Amino acid sequence: MKQVFYIIVASLVIGLPIEHATGITTYGGNGLVRVQSANNVYRGQLWGTINMDYTQSSGAFTFRDGTGAINVLYGVRQYFEIGFNQTIYQDRAFTGTGPALGPLRVSLKGALPTSAPSSINFGGQILFSIPIGAASNVEWESYTAPSTSIGGMIILSYDSNPIDLNRSRRLHINAGFIYHNDKNAYELTGSDKTPPNTSQAIFGAGLQVPLRENIHFFTEFTGEYFIDINPYTLIASEGSKISTYVRLTPGLRYQLRQFYVMYGLELRAFSSGQYTTFENQSIYPRWRAIINLQYRIFEGVPPTYRHGRSMRISGSSYYQYGRGGDLDPLGIGHGVIQNLEERQELLDRVEEELEDIRQQRIKAQRELEEMKKSMEEDPG
Repeated sequence: MKQVFYIIVASLVIGLPIEHATGITTYGGNGLVRVQSANNVYRGQLWGTINMDYTQSSGAFTFRDGTGAINVLYGVRQYFEIGFNQTIYQDRAFTGTGPALGPLRVSLKGALPTSAPSSINFGGQILFSIPIGAASNVEWESYTAPSTSIGGMIILSYDSNPIDLNRSRRLHINAGFIYHNDKNAYELTGSDKTPPNTSQAIFGAGLQVPLRENIHFFTEFTGEYFIDINPYTLIASEGSKISTYVRLTPGLRYQLRQFYVMYGLELRAFSSGQYTTFENQSIYPRWRAIINLQYRIFEGVPPTYRHGRSMRISGSSYYQYGRGGDLDPLGIGHGVIQNLEERQELLDRVEEELEDIRQQRIKAQRELEEMKKSMEEDPG
């Protein structure tokens, strides 16, 4: 009976992964493609992601634009995470100067603490964009300054089923501001007046719906609006007008154990101006194919709620939020695993029990073969 109990517990621990990041966004936080989620990753949880996208033009000349970035997201505290997004490949299709390194984006994101799983969660995010390589002020991309930028965002997330986020219909709403310190970043020509720093309002909404336990459909509506713009930026100096970048991005997210794949198609929602010196190509591309490959490196520790006597399922895992005395030394109470810090000890004990069972099976198999051989040699 004891062996059976360990096997059942092991199947719960191994077969049901804990709460996952929905995705690591372009800004470096937990979310979809660009839209952020107010739900942070667990304390001690570490994620790595490769984000890639590609688009090209049609016409007499074909302009191609590809981007590749490496992301790391870590849960520092229960309600605080830090993320890094480094663009390692950025095409500069129109200028013909070839690909280069892009900026390093740093995300510091926190959420308001809750005493129990809540349908509505609020969060805030501070963003930094630090120039690392030569790729900045690039065509067909969101504006990145050749100098350090800083921004902030407020985040609201709604879950139809806060007890089981993997089966919940989720809505995320974002609104933020980015300040680009670029007034001295460009060479001034024909004017003694110092240009203004570029500033942008950013906004977005994302909807996520489970189709199956490991497949989710999502769609985003995001935009970037120039409040003020340095006239020496590429969009202002070469574009026919200052356009707001508005996108609709439907896609799917698929889970395979610790691996996650997110792919989508970004569609420009409204027409934009043209680059008159580049074959009248649009300032923003008509479409962009996106694929993100995500891997959970460390699982982390889920939050412990101190009010109520219920259970929450995050992703596909279970943990108790009740009184601390309800649990045994291994963190198992009412059939629910809470204390994941003791998980390794439990797994070690289960592994030992399973190894004993395997050795006993091998021994029994040998004895059976010897009995069969003995009976064949002495049929009488």
